[in-house]
Amino acid sequence: MPEHCHLLIWPSELANPSDILKRLEDRTALFILKNLRGNLGYAWCQGVLRGLKLPPTVHHHAHHRVWQRGSYDMNVWSEKKRLEKLNYMHNTP
Repeated sequence: MPEHCHLLIWPSELANPSDILKRLEDRTALFILKNLRGNLGYAWCQGVLRGLKLPPTVHHHAHHRVWQRGSYDMNVWSEKKRLEKLNYMHNTP
């Protein structure tokens, strides 16, 4: 998994982690696509945009997909486990 990220959140009791992740994905995808489209003078931007293009067999309103479908989540219930995950995130390039 060369292109992935880790996210450690501590939502309030009223927050839904799925909603938080969905909004984060939506906002970042729009930002990334806007910047790629705005810099088509750079060959690498064109290449990345081509790589994100959905194939014609995918019937979806979007033309590009920035985030992979699905994710792996884990509930962290202890301070020990939180520190373990945080250290892993900091020490994994």
